[in-house]
Amino acid sequence: MRRRTKVYLLVAVFLCCLAMLAVAQAKTIKDLKGTKISVLAVEMPMLKAYWKMIPEFEAKYGIKVELDESPFDQNREKTLLDMSKRTGRYDIFNVDCMWLAEYAAAGYLEPLMKYIKNPNLTEKDFDVADFVPRIFSGNGVWEDITYNIPMGSGTMGQSWRTDIAAQYGLKFPAKWEEWTTDKMMDYVKKLHHPEKGYAAYVTQPRRWEWGWTFIQLMMSFTSPENIGSEYLDPEWKVTINNPDNLAALKWYLGLRPYLPEGHANFGYDEVATTYQQGRAAGTVNYSEWIYNHYEDPAVSKAAKKSVHIHTPVGPHGRIDPFFGSWGIAISKDSKKKQAAWVFIQWITSKSTQMKAIANGGDPVRHSTYKSEATKKYMPWYVGLYDFYLKYTNPDERVRIPEWAALSEIMGLYGNKAWLDEITPEQALASMEKEMTKTMEEGQYYNPKVRHPAQSWRDLSYYDRNPAEWE
Repeated sequence: MRRRTKVYLLVAVFLCCLAMLAVAQAKTIKDLKGTKISVLAVEMPMLKAYWKMIPEFEAKYGIKVELDESPFDQNREKTLLDMSKRTGRYDIFNVDCMWLAEYAAAGYLEPLMKYIKNPNLTEKDFDVADFVPRIFSGNGVWEDITYNIPMGSGTMGQSWRTDIAAQYGLKFPAKWEEWTTDKMMDYVKKLHHPEKGYAAYVTQPRRWEWGWTFIQLMMSFTSPENIGSEYLDPEWKVTINNPDNLAALKWYLGLRPYLPEGHANFGYDEVATTYQQGRAAGTVNYSEWIYNHYEDPAVSKAAKKSVHIHTPVGPHGRIDPFFGSWGIAISKDSKKKQAAWVFIQWITSKSTQMKAIANGGDPVRHSTYKSEATKKYMPWYVGLYDFYLKYTNPDERVRIPEWAALSEIMGLYGNKAWLDEITPEQALASMEKEMTKTMEEGQYYNPKVRHPAQSWRDLSYYDRNPAEWE
């Protein structure tokens, strides 16, 4: 009899819990007034355009937002530390597209489509179908499940001082296919004038940056028969040690005589500062940096004097299909997931993103790309709309949990070659050896283990209507 009573009690408790859960899930936005949520954000200027509007959100919904920003080079470490402890200290994280697979596979992120489709928590202005498909899926979909909503998206390119170039009779072509690696090297040699206070070019050869700086050259230099297997083949074999990549590496190393002094340890900050101060005629850029770093007269001597173009076309006529994107996601361990979602759907909504455009926020929606605001404030983005619809490859930096390790290996040996500690040939051989070890540890050569699809071989995967993802 006692046993039966215990069973009844357990059933009653279970049903009570289900009822409480149902009530919690049935909450409307109004019921969340008075909630406080915490955001761990990456400290980047294009995202500050959104954070400045937080008071508007708090006034509208009555939900308090605690914002904790950490610098770019520290954000990943801080995020992983918090995630791995499963404390739920932060309800929301900024997530880079290249960290998504790692975080999602580890169970750190909350699937979002159930919130997107909940009319009690999502305003009509969110309009998920308005996101550019490859930006939405490339930023936030892992194994067909949506975890991360895009706040900004960019591609790698270059900025050049048109006023300096004009002094030497040089102009920059409007069409991508006319800006080649050969033409760029010719311009670099003509624009290097340290006696006048500026080098020809500034890039970021620091160890950490190679996975998103050198890889664009690998793609540009790839011959037609090797497209799709630039560094991983269909069986996940590492193929980075090949003649195309050797040519790309030697070309990149060939820029060294035309860079500012001390360039060996230059990273994101040093690149931006050098170009802002007028100490380089050209620089690597990321389209998300341009508004705040290069076109703001308050910080940049290059403002209104620069042209912003894509990375050069390689010797086989290929243009780099680079994709980058920052998003915003909910911690799986958050105790305030509904309030967290209300914030995310508001800050990535049509109207909020349209306001952000005027302050350096990036277009990620059809509506914002087509807007007059984008044409006015960030005209360099207008030409990228077609690029995002047809050409960009969200899997260029392969979206697997091991990407961060692969990128670190590229940086380790790439920087050694930059410093002349090893030859280019030795660098690629070492990359291939160490990257193979990483893939072996990930069980990619075990036929009994299921692996992610190699979606870069059929980019139509990323073209699905955002509303159709799980």
